[in-house]
Amino acid sequence: MDYTIAQALALLAAHERIERQRLAQWLGIIAVATQGERRSVERLQQQLLKD
Repeated sequence: MDYTIAQALALLAAHERIERQRLAQWLGIIAVATQGERRSVERLQQQLLKD
């Protein structure tokens, strides 16, 4: 499949946005987990699985 330069740039930009969102979610998980409260981690996990 051939992409135009504009299409390739749009695809890369979309991938970058998705990757930033994923990393932000991981950061949230790690931040909550370092607090040591199991219930907080479980709540965050439920929220992430809902999306």
